[in-house]
Amino acid sequence: MKKLNIWTVVFVTICMPPALLATSSSVSSYLKSFKAKRLIQQDIIKSLSSYQNQHRKQEDMLKLLYDAMYGVLRSSFVNLETAGFTTTSPFPHDQPQTLDSLSLIYENCALFSDLYLRYPDVTESLYKKFKWTDFTDVIKKSIQFCSERKEVFDSGNEHGKLLNLAMQELKLIPKSPEYRNPYRKVLSTPDQKNVKKREKKKLPRGPFLSKLKTEL
Repeated sequence: MKKLNIWTVVFVTICMPPALLATSSSVSSYLKSFKAKRLIQQDIIKSLSSYQNQHRKQEDMLKLLYDAMYGVLRSSFVNLETAGFTTTSPFPHDQPQTLDSLSLIYENCALFSDLYLRYPDVTESLYKKFKWTDFTDVIKKSIQFCSERKEVFDSGNEHGKLLNLAMQELKLIPKSPEYRNPYRKVLSTPDQKNVKKREKKKLPRGPFLSKLKTEL
């Protein structure tokens, strides 16, 4: 697999809305362009996984992605607020600039959900290292916004399931009893290690991330 050109990735997947938006006249048309962008985003996840034994490299790349994401999300919300667009506004099929901003929020929210679920420890170490209070605020605002609009993140589709898992991981909603994130490192206490030895059989069934498919 080719190593990704991080600057190309930042521009194409984070800063640029889908080219199809110019001709999108309905939610269904928009969803086609959104799904196409999600396929590109999956390449980011695959490329980052190739650095699994290079923690510093992963951290540097995630910082670049999150820095770009923060700027795009913040400016996109300013644009929506200027246009008077809210979570209850109709789909802006005849407002290209508003649709661009809405699309960037949807896409970056989906990408962040993927990245945070798969790299929770690295992401949280970046939060602490750089004191990203403003970034966490805009991320939570984006996720809440997307969860209240149903064009893309409907509870019955893969995007909605992804968002729900991210909200559980971020503690924005209560975690279900079956929820667990296999990508998060858990430090075992001596008592926990003894329990694991006695329980070698079943793992609880539930919304495991290893079962989640974000591309359609």
